[in-house]
Amino acid sequence: MALGASIFKANVNISNLNTHFYDSTSLTLAKHPSEGELRMMYRLCAFLYSSNFDISFTKGLSSTEEPEMWHISPTGEILEWIELGLPDIKRVRQACGKSSRVNVFTYHKNKTDEWFRKFEKEFLQLDKLSIIQISVDEENLLEDLAKRNMSIDCMIEDNTMYLSSDEARVNVSFKQLC
Repeated sequence: MALGASIFKANVNISNLNTHFYDSTSLTLAKHPSEGELRMMYRLCAFLYSSNFDISFTKGLSSTEEPEMWHISPTGEILEWIELGLPDIKRVRQACGKSSRVNVFTYHKNKTDEWFRKFEKEFLQLDKLSIIQISVDEENLLEDLAKRNMSIDCMIEDNTMYLSSDEARVNVSFKQLC
């Protein structure tokens, strides 16, 4: 019997000082059986950094045809395609062909530089593409935020996200690679 997704609920208060986006929302995150809580929290960080609640989570790891998140217009056009991790260049090119904008959020400290150097020339030719590296000094603090029912305050200023709950506080940095 296949394992089902674990459901996490997050009540989030967000203040993005960069884009002047302020909101409170309740999110439902489905954690795939093969996904750890840390990766799920990086996915939440990418969602919050995008600061647009028109973005929705997709089937993610359960589907090769969809990204982690996307923003689809009422007419069905993919306005924004958001990947998490280190997708291969073929997938990135396909995403650029299918959508108006592609954001790839990486979080692998030691692998990102090698991956980016390998495909840098091709990445720089894709004008719809942005690659953003997420880094956290203490990943265990980010993982500590992961609860079945979370209440998180999020403030974004410049290239830093400040996340806090009753259990933990963590600073998350975002670096634009291209």
